[in-house]
Amino acid sequence: MRSLLDRLVSGVLALILGGMTVLVFASVVLRYVLNSPVTWSEELASLLFAWLTFVGAYVGFRSRSHIAIDTLVVFLPETLRQGIARVVDVIVLGVLGLFVWQGAGLCLTTWGLEFPAMEISRGYLYLSLPVGATLMIVAIAKRWCEGQSGGREAEAAPGGRP
Repeated sequence: MRSLLDRLVSGVLALILGGMTVLVFASVVLRYVLNSPVTWSEELASLLFAWLTFVGAYVGFRSRSHIAIDTLVVFLPETLRQGIARVVDVIVLGVLGLFVWQGAGLCLTTWGLEFPAMEISRGYLYLSLPVGATLMIVAIAKRWCEGQSGGREAEAAPGGRP
């Protein structure tokens, strides 16, 4: 069963994607059909796209649908595969920690800058990076608390080989 966080994030992402679709469609119609462009639509679309990307990465990460090169790992014994998955999780945690740290710094640095047409802080754009990375850290912590390794054992076929 999906957690409340997963359902909330999926709902927000669906709203963002729907909003982006309507926004870009309306922008194209207004610009090229009615010859009356909306100046803030491109800025809002890029802001929404950043949030869709970084928060959406959490959904892929949580469902283990991200790209993995497991050509050699699938032939290893289960215990060794789980150990390698833990090492990979630790490395990923380090990278995500760097994303949170540097993303927060970038967000604070750009908070005083504004989008010209929307007149809101550019910090909202860069806030998507630490938020998305934090969600992925939560996913790893939840996986560890549930006693699962970072591998794809849920997808494994009988006999231990995917």
